[in-house]
Amino acid sequence: MSFRAYLLRRTLHLMPVLLGLSVLIFVISRVIPGDPVRLALGLEATDEQVAQLRRQLGLDRPLAVQYLSYVAGVLRGDFGYSLRTHRSVTRDILEALPATVELTTVAMLLAVAVGIPLGVLAAVRKDQAPDHISRILALVGVALPRFWLAILLQLLLAYHLRWLPTIGRGPAPPLQVTGLYLVDSLLAGRLDAFWTSLRHLAMPALALSVGTLAQVMRLIRAGMIEEMRRDYALAARSYGLPPNLILYKYMLKNAFTATLTVLGLSYGFLLGNAFLVEAVFAWPGLAFYGVDALRFKDFNGVIAVTLVIGAAYAVVNLLTDILYGYFDPRVRYG
Repeated sequence: MSFRAYLLRRTLHLMPVLLGLSVLIFVISRVIPGDPVRLALGLEATDEQVAQLRRQLGLDRPLAVQYLSYVAGVLRGDFGYSLRTHRSVTRDILEALPATVELTTVAMLLAVAVGIPLGVLAAVRKDQAPDHISRILALVGVALPRFWLAILLQLLLAYHLRWLPTIGRGPAPPLQVTGLYLVDSLLAGRLDAFWTSLRHLAMPALALSVGTLAQVMRLIRAGMIEEMRRDYALAARSYGLPPNLILYKYMLKNAFTATLTVLGLSYGFLLGNAFLVEAVFAWPGLAFYGVDALRFKDFNGVIAVTLVIGAAYAVVNLLTDILYGYFDPRVRYG
């Protein structure tokens, strides 16, 4: 199968996933207990006022009609009206999404940048001190609850040492282009704003990345040990090629390809599980918005956040499959 055909097939597989997700979330949001309209209007609202708002929102129509109307709106980029913020949900999502994307991306980059060298070191020093230490760190990283680590970091780095700010995202950069404070600060040429944003981002990103870092480290270690036993590695050594060339050009590439799928899943996992970290650090991201929407039974907000995170998860997995098929052509024929 050609790479183009493989790309088309994988993209088409994405459609039923998104359709099923939208049906599931829409139905669940409509059957959960409580009346969001009365909650939005307050306990003193009359029955006539509640009925009027329900008609305005189309909630008095059959469920199938509501779903089709909602999907048509989503395809136009309209996620409906928020009963909590009294604004367009699309506008709320566009304001909150960059904060979560920036936090998740930096956390993932941190996990990869630290996890790969530690994994390689553990493989090269197998059954020695670095390997034992990395094993302990991986175990702690996977087992440690993220919210608890976040609180510990706050106590140590913000309260006692006063190195980093406790909560928030910091002041917005002078130039708003992407909504990503680090990128916008650089575009504005303001290194001071970049440094301020980076200091606010450091603790949440570290707390969010620890679990993925541990996974990357162990997967790279296992992959590198397996590659070291292969015939091509033995042949390369016998030809006298430099050890670092064999290690980083050939072995690490093969070991990283096997880790790629896990990285894609981890990125989606981080996107959907940033709730607790964002709550601890009062990070104004999508997860924080989703928690508030759920608490106030703002069903349009809940559906929108779930759909956006679900779609991001599916797209990241699609990109991972595409990269996997690119690096390993055998996958296309599987």
